[in-house]
Amino acid sequence: MKNFEVWNEEMAKKYNPDKYHRSSNLIVKFIENKRVLEIIKQLNLKNNDKIIEIGCGAGNIMERIKTGKELWGMDLSDFMIELSKKRKYHIPVKFIKGNAENLPEEIVNNKFDKIYCSEVLEHVEDPAKVFGEIKKISKNDSIIVVSIPNEKLINQIKKILQKVKIFNFLFPNISKKMDDEWHLHCFDLKGLKEIISRDFVINNIQGIPYNWLPLRYVIKMNRSNI
Repeated sequence: MKNFEVWNEEMAKKYNPDKYHRSSNLIVKFIENKRVLEIIKQLNLKNNDKIIEIGCGAGNIMERIKTGKELWGMDLSDFMIELSKKRKYHIPVKFIKGNAENLPEEIVNNKFDKIYCSEVLEHVEDPAKVFGEIKKISKNDSIIVVSIPNEKLINQIKKILQKVKIFNFLFPNISKKMDDEWHLHCFDLKGLKEIISRDFVINNIQGIPYNWLPLRYVIKMNRSNI
């Protein structure tokens, strides 16, 4: 893509993910809340942890982190970072603008105890590069948590709801297909496992909101150190 940053900024403003977290739709709010709580649970945060969110968006997850020494938030969108800065945080926070596929030197020169990346991989040009960058800033014992949408299942459910003509009633402000113009990849668990290859070992997989209805996946992993 010729100018990914400009395009991403347009998409961030058009599809502002902050709206999902603040949604008045009880179903959407329930799912988003479950995702955030599961990410924080899997991070297993400690008082001395140095934490970073790759693709922090509007800071919705960061503002709910209450344990740690310092918290870094990185995003490519100026619009998202400005929204993030307006929130109140429980621990010291640092914001940096940067691309998840090529992290700024200021981040690469650090190592983090806890790293998370939520609902970002489907929006980047090369998800494999993101994991290459995560490996650079992780320690041997770092906990890495990633969440992805299970897009095939979501689209199947949306199709059924449209067929019985209740989709617009239940979700009036949500796109009818998961792979809208901001989604450059259609993700599922198999696709993620192929990307992480031998560099990471998966320790835990949780379906969101439930394992029997995995509309999202929250995946906990570590470096394989092979």
